Amino acid sequence: MRILPYLIRAMVGAIAFTCGDMYAAFNERGVMVGFQGGFRRGSCSFRRNEEQRDRLTDFNARLSEKAKEYFPKAMGVDFPKTIDEFTGIENCELNTYWCNFNFVAAEYQQQGISTAMTELAYQKAKPHGWIMALATTHVRNVAIYCRLGFELMGYRNMASPFVDWPAWIYMRKP
Repeated sequence: MRILPYLIRAMVGAIAFTCGDMYAAFNERGVMVGFQGGFRRGSCSFRRNEEQRDRLTDFNARLSEKAKEYFPKAMGVDFPKTIDEFTGIENCELNTYWCNFNFVAAEYQQQGISTAMTELAYQKAKPHGWIMALATTHVRNVAIYCRLGFELMGYRNMASPFVDWPAWIYMRKP
């Protein structure tokens, strides 16, 4: 958890500066209370683009040796393979409108913020006939994504030498 901010910075940087879409929600004082980001279909992801992988340097430098062995295979091979398997879409992260983030601060949840951001992304994907897809690793999000119009495609407990982590895979068709 202590190095998670470095991973998030790398991913947000990839979305913001390279090939993605970002949506943000702010409260009345101008403080960001929600954020959603994703890659448009056919754009890019970390496992396919050298520039994207370079953004992970700061994160990778903070990994233990054991994690340096685990992370590339888990996130670059095993997890994408799981996504592809459940959605039935080869290279799903590349061939869908892949949503990487959907965060809303706890005190602003259940106020329609996530719905509004997801609809903005969906309205961008829908005219092109792009399927939206995403994964979540937290059980509280399972019902939320179903309410947002996504279909649960599958669940897998991803093995790790540290702590196993759950992955729910979703799709929303145009």
